Amino acid sequence: MNLYILKQVSHLFKSHKKVNYIGRIDDNLIKLCLDNQIFFISLEKSKSIIFCFDDGFVGSKNYKAPFDFALQKYCLKANILDCNIDGNNRILLLKLYKRLDYKEIFCTLQLEFTGKYTNAIILDSNDIILESLRKVSQNIRIVKNGIKLAQLPQQENFTTKEIDFGGDILKYLYSSYKKILNENLESHKIHTISSLKSKRDKLTNLLNNLPSKDELLNRSKYYSNIGNIVQNNMSIDFNKKPILMRDYDGSEIVLNLDDFTSRSASSLINECFAKSKKLNLKSKNIALQEENLRNNIEFLDSKIEFVRNAKNISDIKIINPKNIQNHNNNVTKLQYESFFIEGIKISIGKNKSQNIALLKDARANDMWMHIRDIPSSHLIIHCSKNHIREETINKACEILVSFCPIKTGTFYVDCTRRRFVKIKEGSNVVYSNHFTITIKK
Repeated sequence: MNLYILKQVSHLFKSHKKVNYIGRIDDNLIKLCLDNQIFFISLEKSKSIIFCFDDGFVGSKNYKAPFDFALQKYCLKANILDCNIDGNNRILLLKLYKRLDYKEIFCTLQLEFTGKYTNAIILDSNDIILESLRKVSQNIRIVKNGIKLAQLPQQENFTTKEIDFGGDILKYLYSSYKKILNENLESHKIHTISSLKSKRDKLTNLLNNLPSKDELLNRSKYYSNIGNIVQNNMSIDFNKKPILMRDYDGSEIVLNLDDFTSRSASSLINECFAKSKKLNLKSKNIALQEENLRNNIEFLDSKIEFVRNAKNISDIKIINPKNIQNHNNNVTKLQYESFFIEGIKISIGKNKSQNIALLKDARANDMWMHIRDIPSSHLIIHCSKNHIREETINKACEILVSFCPIKTGTFYVDCTRRRFVKIKEGSNVVYSNHFTITIKK
């Protein structure tokens, strides 16, 4: 980040009075709300920057590392005493004061935009490290809790490169994100869509190769018939080739053992009837398997469309998170889809059966959502009695609307606690004590 711009940012931060919110929403991204203005601090070593963005930027994870708890303890709801720059270094020093019932806390949030030293460090009034985003154990500079932070040497003979920011630093910070967006969003979309299409192709292949009900019933009858014939030929010799049996009408049948593992009459009978029963049961469930595969494919199509229309990378990470694996390898099993918004689990039903299951699984104080007057998925925010931030609710509504088969229009999403939703029949419900959020698509 340019030092000249960072100095303008320090003046802007100094004009605010209080830290209303602070927390990580991505591995190297801090969301900072000063009074009512939201800033984002990206601390990627090669791309560190401060920017602004107003369009529902929320993360998928809920970070609970010691650094995240320290941000809440020392910085959240703190008053801003001062904000300045560390000489010629690209380091912003945000001086904070917090009064508690039993003591006063003075600290400095040191944000370093210095290439390999890029970091966020919380210091006490004596520059002792309380916590940091990154721990560093190099001899050049040690960043470790409980020790005094060694300041980076000042750059000598350094001339600040002035950048024309148009006289409005806040407007410049908004335009900074547009530049990042243009550089990274499209490539992220291409990669994610490719991954989703690969999953879709696998499901399509499973669907295309799904056996028909008649085929399964015919195979079931075949194994049942072999089992009955073997029962009438208990004395057959499995060591003699070919293996001959007599059918009910007295005709001779050659028994092919390629489809069987058994090598005795009694075990072969059991194997035949077991296979027949399994195939008969599968024939009854084949329609359900087909329906569920089609629903999964349609849902992936909706995901792909959501990614295509995404306005920021954060939304893509919510809908298609990394490092979260589905341990259920049975893709045809009925299971509603789940995502995470800032660590809070949300679930969406893909069809009537999943909507019913979702309604049954939800707890009384979970938040329920549904698009008014349109047959669509039910959505549950698994929050129990916990408070849900407005940004989380709005993002959940956006995701719900994105999976609606109607491509464009104005949608009204009704939201209430699950205890106010009464199931009438199937997934049809009546509800009360709701509020409505309007989403345009």
